[in-house]
Amino acid sequence: MNAKRALGVVGVLIALMLALTGCVKLNMSVKVNNEKSVDYEVVYAIQKSVLGEKSFDEFMESNGSGSQQMDIPDGATVVDYEDEKYKGKRITAVNLDPAKIADSSSSDNPFELKKEGDFYVISMGGVTGAGSGDASSSAMAKSMFDEASVTFTFPGKVVEATGATVDGNTATFDMLSINESVVQAKAEANAGIPMWIIWVLVAVLVIAAALILLFVLLRKRSARQAPALAGATPYGQPGYAPQQGHAGYAPHQQPAYNPQQPYAPQQPPYSPQPPVQQPPVQQPSVQQPGQTRDDGQLPPPPPAPPASGA
Repeated sequence: MNAKRALGVVGVLIALMLALTGCVKLNMSVKVNNEKSVDYEVVYAIQKSVLGEKSFDEFMESNGSGSQQMDIPDGATVVDYEDEKYKGKRITAVNLDPAKIADSSSSDNPFELKKEGDFYVISMGGVTGAGSGDASSSAMAKSMFDEASVTFTFPGKVVEATGATVDGNTATFDMLSINESVVQAKAEANAGIPMWIIWVLVAVLVIAAALILLFVLLRKRSARQAPALAGATPYGQPGYAPQQGHAGYAPHQQPAYNPQQPYAPQQPPYSPQPPVQQPPVQQPSVQQPGQTRDDGQLPPPPPAPPASGA
């Protein structure tokens, strides 16, 4: 439903229901997917206090128009709408060609979406029926609305939207507070990097920095321990004194007692002793008869053997 065509109903109300001042609600939203696709929604409703016992359709028909005559883009659906204060219709469409919105409009400035370089531009007029050349008619049309807004949402950031409230990639026009008969907004076509991706990248960088710092600290600690290990006395060298609990020292363990084996006293380990060197035995020299000694004298005769029986 285009703004002014949707308010073709409003035109009838202007002529027939001047008492409805401030009783009509019109909220329109358009979300741009790309230049050939939008999501579209319009809520058009009247206060329950004005409708009384009648439904929205009955009320519109009794005043010369019906909701079935409201221009609805091809592919859109229409359902009943109701809140605490209003009753009416909600018109929605997903992945709708913007040209279909323009085709359903009789405004001199129908809905238009186009892409200019890296930007999307939306323009639309006649939202409240206040775009006519007659100032008094425009003022009367505007006075019938209690609430009237148009919201455009783009993939990227809004860069231009005269008279709108801008929040990032959304521009909202309060049609009762602006004087322009045509609303227009311009926004970036690309969404850029989502914030959640930025936060993930920041988290990855923080973790990587922490791992690098831990690696550097461990290397420094290893470098400080290396000189101390190099100056230690190796095992088995003079000066080495293993102590109880020292790494590599294993004290002698007694074998566990087994009652199934006969008792055998524990023998100390065999340790061979080096042989004792005995001094050589000097044998007396035997002189032969008639042999002289070194001093030139004859040796005394050998003693006679003892007589047997003595």
